[in-house]
Amino acid sequence: MKDLVDNRRRISLQKKLSLLGLVLRENGLLWCSAFGVYYVCSQIADRAFAFMDHLRRTRGVPGLNSRALNKAIWEAWDWGAGGEEWSPSEEWKQSVITQVLEKQMPANADILEIGPGGGRWTGDLIKRSAQFTAVDISESCVDVCRAKFHNATNAKFMVGSGRDLAGVPDASQDGIWSFDVFVHINRAEVAAYLDEFRRVMKPRAVAVLHHGSVGGQNGGWRSDMTGEAMAEMLKARGFELVSMFKEWQDGAQSHKAGLYDDLITVFRK
Repeated sequence: MKDLVDNRRRISLQKKLSLLGLVLRENGLLWCSAFGVYYVCSQIADRAFAFMDHLRRTRGVPGLNSRALNKAIWEAWDWGAGGEEWSPSEEWKQSVITQVLEKQMPANADILEIGPGGGRWTGDLIKRSAQFTAVDISESCVDVCRAKFHNATNAKFMVGSGRDLAGVPDASQDGIWSFDVFVHINRAEVAAYLDEFRRVMKPRAVAVLHHGSVGGQNGGWRSDMTGEAMAEMLKARGFELVSMFKEWQDGAQSHKAGLYDDLITVFRK
């Protein structure tokens, strides 16, 4: 994740020099030398990140979020943790299930999951499904899920292109779920997926997508998606935007959608 150092500008140069003397006396030359390297490198990193972001916006380069890179990265990923490395806590995960998944995904329905990864949400989706289908760009993810859920007779797993849903019939799905996937998919691919969603969703079917909101400016290998872009894409395809939120309340506890200003968007056909 990109180091944010904006607050350093709020201290004058004279005060910084005074603080440096105090830091030197309290920590010694060796620690201060390492700190100096960190300070300089973080400044360089900030400028490099800004330049990379400029190139992505002005020249349309994909960054780390092209289909080819996404496939290569997630094929190489160690799925031993089942995707739980992205869950801040067990309480957070359970709240996603009870306050988002169970409230939005229809019960006893045909449900499609995009990017199951290591099966982090898949078990709960299978329980709600009459027929469950999962599509992932990574063959290794599909293999992991087939082995993990081999007893689920109502579930099937398919490798997808990362752009279309070939193999999913027209007007066949009551619900679509995708979490920690569209945060890594750039706008052109998101648009292609939304076209496919319109094809495979039944009338009044619901979709829940977790995606970026600030065009990747907060790091985290995020795509160039924003909340505004998602809303425009949905409107252009005739979808009904039900809700778009960065956090939710579960009793006395507030939970965030993601670590990088991510959003959860709920929409209907």
